[in-house]
Amino acid sequence: MMASPRRSIVLVSTASAVAVVLAALAVLFGALWFGGGWPPQQIPGLPAPGLLTTAGLPIVRVLHDVCAVATVGTLLAAAALGGGADARREITRAAGPWALAWAATAACTQILTMSDLIGLPVGEAIESGFLPTYSMEVPQGQAFLLVTVLTVVVAIGTSLRVGTLGRVVLLAIAVFAVLPPAYVGHSASAADHNIAISSLMAHIAGVTLWVGGLFALVAHLRRYDAASAAVAVRRFSAVALCCFAIVGASGLVNAWIRLGGVAEVWQTRYGLLVLAKLAALCVLGWFGWRHRRATIATLDGAAAGDGRPGSGPFLRLAAAEAAVMACAIALAVGLSRTPPPRAEASHDQHELLGYVLPPFAPGRLLTEFRPDPILIMAVILIAAGYLVGVWRLARRGEAWPVGQVATAVAGVLVVLYAVAGGLAAYAPALFSAHALQYALVGTAGPALFALGAPLVPLREAAPSAARAAEGRHATALTHPAAATAVYGVPYLLLYVTGLFDWAQSSLAVRLAVLATLAVTGTWFFHVALGLDPLPRVIGPALRTGMLGAAVAVQVWVALVFLAGPRQGQEWYAALALPWAPELGADQRTGALIGPGTSAAVLLALIALLALRRRGARRRAASATAVAEPAETRG
Repeated sequence: MMASPRRSIVLVSTASAVAVVLAALAVLFGALWFGGGWPPQQIPGLPAPGLLTTAGLPIVRVLHDVCAVATVGTLLAAAALGGGADARREITRAAGPWALAWAATAACTQILTMSDLIGLPVGEAIESGFLPTYSMEVPQGQAFLLVTVLTVVVAIGTSLRVGTLGRVVLLAIAVFAVLPPAYVGHSASAADHNIAISSLMAHIAGVTLWVGGLFALVAHLRRYDAASAAVAVRRFSAVALCCFAIVGASGLVNAWIRLGGVAEVWQTRYGLLVLAKLAALCVLGWFGWRHRRATIATLDGAAAGDGRPGSGPFLRLAAAEAAVMACAIALAVGLSRTPPPRAEASHDQHELLGYVLPPFAPGRLLTEFRPDPILIMAVILIAAGYLVGVWRLARRGEAWPVGQVATAVAGVLVVLYAVAGGLAAYAPALFSAHALQYALVGTAGPALFALGAPLVPLREAAPSAARAAEGRHATALTHPAAATAVYGVPYLLLYVTGLFDWAQSSLAVRLAVLATLAVTGTWFFHVALGLDPLPRVIGPALRTGMLGAAVAVQVWVALVFLAGPRQGQEWYAALALPWAPELGADQRTGALIGPGTSAAVLLALIALLALRRRGARRRAASATAVAEPAETRG
């Protein structure tokens, strides 16, 4: 008796999935064996965690990563890859079980890592009563506890009825949830550990979005009609290209820091595993090239033809690509348990800063370079999106003003210098440098970028993100009072609640604060300047009042610096830099150059609004003067 075609397809798909899982497990244990992570070396006289921990931990970690990838990818498809409202809701709900499985594997990983750390079998480790202490005080325990909490939040959110902005928020939470284990991993003790950690987090985020997006397309392509399928694959192709660049660049940076030299690439087992990952990346790049050359065109042709999605070629190529990705993830897990040849920090670098910082001189603000991979890639992606949008507008015959492009690019360059130049090197060490950095990131750069009217070009480059920025909740933030609060509240929280100390001493908090200042500043100037279309009418006087209120915020910040308590006193005392100025004097300098720079930018914008208002009145008067003689002649 012949099996039905549908049953045959299911059997073939199941067999393929089993083969991929077995191949990934083979790669995992092969990498562990080659890198020295398996079998574990037992030291006589010390307790051993047992087979369940030593064998189960890497397997559970792979399952953890698979669930993370599936959750993020499914939410990416729901938030950004198009489709009708019903399809988006179904895909959002489909992320819920994956998020719950992610939470469960994170909890299991937490217990197994504790067992591995204290050298006791799982049962004895739990009975020891160390779990609460491990979860609240040990970085690895804190990381996986945070992952568990965040993934439960995501699972709950997927069961609610959310719009585009809600899906974007869930996606952001899910992407953030993949980062804590990287933050406390091997890179935390590597040479130049801030760059090592940042590059690893960028690498993992890029991989998760890339692999997860492909998984979501393969799993949910049937929910799309022909036209939506073509749009979804084309959008994902753009996302995958960005992720490919991020993964490649961040991987090279992290590998260079961990290896310490070219010779270690082929002279150490860690380096050879890195080469294997690089080979997998090249293979995946070839898959992406084939998608762009063949399968996307097939989907476009099917959408323009009989209405049936020509998804067969895409699904076959994507399935092979997913198999390579699964093996690459297994290889990455094996690499994470392989000791790098340059595991410890250099003796020349500052213990708290994590890098060598020469004595301050004004010229070094231009000659020093302190890149942060996450911030650099974020800034470059935003600039690329803006320029792509401008190019698409020009291709349609809607040329974007050159002056606006120039000011937007200038704003991007200002922020890029502030987060990667000499100022970024000295900002954690000198209060005055910190104050100037925040002025550039939170005020000067966003103001210039907003003068480029970025929303229209970005809408062309990323329609889904633009829809989120125009939703009901985002519209509420265009109210002048709300937008002004968005600008001022971060400064209040930073200098009144003690958050500043965390921002100086913690890389994660510092990155979050810089990103928050850039986003809130851009949103404020987007509303206050009104060069982009807004859902409400805001008069010139009210816009001037918003900028005046922002000046008041900066005056308040300056007064806090001048008359308030010393900021970050314990942090600067712990740094103990012999060439650093006295904190009180440096804080007064910071009051002048930080809030002073921001206030100068805001006053210049007030003058610009006044000139625009005067010019509008002059043009209106000229139009009236021209119209009156015409009426007289009539």
